[in-house]
Amino acid sequence: MRDTVDPAIEVDLGPVLWAAGVVIICGLVGNFVLGQPQLLAHGAFLAGVVSSFRSDYYQNSGNSAAIGTLFGTLLITPVLVYLRVVFVFGIRGTGDILFTSVAIALVWLILTVVILLPVAYIGSLVGDVTRKKLGGPLGY
Repeated sequence: MRDTVDPAIEVDLGPVLWAAGVVIICGLVGNFVLGQPQLLAHGAFLAGVVSSFRSDYYQNSGNSAAIGTLFGTLLITPVLVYLRVVFVFGIRGTGDILFTSVAIALVWLILTVVILLPVAYIGSLVGDVTRKKLGGPLGY
């Protein structure tokens, strides 16, 4: 009998949405309320912890955290890039805004994959270890 390979990433919709929500809230609060864009990395870590807390014992919370972080970052990237191009760089022409926004967004998404997704996985690992050690209402 021949075995087939099914290349798929196991994710669960609930933890993915929770992680995306955490990234969106931390990204918007960090950028617009506190003026600290680097807090998005802390938001990715927190998204991993929240994803692990919202997952069941046998679910892959790390994958859910990474996909949720990517999804949340994809949702807030257009807003952050547009406001940065218009208000920080002072670019006003429509063509210039579009070109600069697309260039910055592509670079930003590459950095997201390289930096924020591993941070989300680490946050998920910390959340899983914490849940297993504490037990009680946070445990499985």
